[in-house]
Amino acid sequence: MFHVDVSYIIISMINILVLFLFLKVFLFQRVGAVIEERQRTIERSLQDADLKKTEAYQLKQDYENDLKQAGNQAGIILKEAKERAEIEYVTILSEAKKEAAKTMEESRKAIELEREKSVEMAKSEIASVALLAASKVVGKNVDDDTNQQYLGDFLKEVGAAK
Repeated sequence: MFHVDVSYIIISMINILVLFLFLKVFLFQRVGAVIEERQRTIERSLQDADLKKTEAYQLKQDYENDLKQAGNQAGIILKEAKERAEIEYVTILSEAKKEAAKTMEESRKAIELEREKSVEMAKSEIASVALLAASKVVGKNVDDDTNQQYLGDFLKEVGAAK
C-alpha cells in the first residue's frame, strides 16, 4: 500500500521553499530587472519611432509644399518666357515689315529710274530715226551740230506735248 511519511512532506516543503527563495533572490530579481530594462528599451524605441514618424510626416509636408512652390514658380517662369517671346515676335515682325517697306521703296525708286532712262533712250532713238527720215525726205544731211540742235528742239517739243 501507499505509505506517506510526514517528515518527507515537511522536508520537501522546506526544500521547495529554500529553492524558491534561492531562485527569487538570484534568478527572479535579475530576470525581472532584465525584463524591466527590455520594457523600457521597447518603450523608448516606440517613442523614437513615433517621433521619427512625426518628423517624416513633417518633412513630407515640407517637400510637398516645396514641390508645389516649384511648380508655381515654373508656371510663372513659363508665363514670363511666353510674354518675352511674344514681345520679341512682335518686334521682329515689325522690323521685318519696316525692312520690307524700305526694300520695296528702294525697288520702286530703282524701277522708276530705269523707266526714266528707258524713256530717255527711247526718245533719243525716236529722234535719231526721225532726223534720219527727215534728212532722207529733205535730201540733204546737215552737220552733227545742227542735227543735235534739231534733236534737242524736237525732244523739247515732244516733252511739252505730254
